Amino acid sequence: MDNCPHDTSSGLRRRVTAAAVAAAGGRLTDRDRRILALLDEHFTFTTSQLALLAGFGSVITAQHRLAALHARGVLHRDRPFRPGGGSFEWHWMLGPIGARIVAAERGVSPIKPAKVATRWRKLFHGWRWDELHAQHAWFCALIAAVRGEPGTGGELVAWRSPWRVSRTWKATTDGYGVWRYPDGRELAFVLLLDDPPRVGVTELRDRLTSLPDPAIPFTRRDGYGEDTVTLVWCATLRREQIIRHAITTHLGGSTGMPIALACAEYTEPAPAGLHDRVWLPLGSLRRASGRLTLSEITDAVPVTAPTAGEPEPADYWTEVADDDDVILYDDTDDGRQVA
Repeated sequence: MDNCPHDTSSGLRRRVTAAAVAAAGGRLTDRDRRILALLDEHFTFTTSQLALLAGFGSVITAQHRLAALHARGVLHRDRPFRPGGGSFEWHWMLGPIGARIVAAERGVSPIKPAKVATRWRKLFHGWRWDELHAQHAWFCALIAAVRGEPGTGGELVAWRSPWRVSRTWKATTDGYGVWRYPDGRELAFVLLLDDPPRVGVTELRDRLTSLPDPAIPFTRRDGYGEDTVTLVWCATLRREQIIRHAITTHLGGSTGMPIALACAEYTEPAPAGLHDRVWLPLGSLRRASGRLTLSEITDAVPVTAPTAGEPEPADYWTEVADDDDVILYDDTDDGRQVA
């Protein structure tokens, strides 16, 4: 599928002065900086997703604020075309000034705007856009399921992108998160999305193999807690059954990995969505009977070591690949410009 966007990438190439960066930086609110941090980590979000993640009261309010940031060059926006006609809602990323502001906070040099524009166009061709869309939609659904119920369901206190997990732990996932409950309990997890035909059973099994297994000492990696749960989300119940068999056969009975599977056919009608009793335990969680909630999974995880810290931002800056399509700036990029 070709998701070629409206060509508005010329806005990414406009000349940016130090005065313009300073002026825009002085007008940013705490919520604006939250938006910049989200786009720095995850590259792009839709208007409705940013309305949820940044805590706007409504999508309309978010639209007005994002449009104001776009007018100042802090953000850039584009719309991928919708198959069959029309286009999707606005997708936002760091603009020339926004990238300079974040780069200054990181202590690195921003790459040339033309290179950012090239990467932006590449994003909307083929699987990359579909992959990001699926990952972001899942995490937003996790957050939205408890929105409006403060103090009851907890909050997502950490969310790291797949490229950071890959660089930190050399594992292929669809993201890493930490969910904190009101009583202080925390569930650290990595996400694997069953997303046919982009990700089939074989590739999903290979991704699972890339993760550390507490029962296999040589697979352990610094910073990866042994109580980190692997959440596998499946498109259908039939796919869940197939993947369950594949995982059980592949890992055998000696695995120490805590794994839980769920599918859309269970989560969509459930009142609490992804937080409801929809997760089927596997691996070191197998002793539990029936499906569990995420809160129950938190209690069922065997605690063999203190929960390790999440991937550190510093890990990313020292391991950037020059041809990475989602990197906006780094201090070793040959396309960097003088501030």
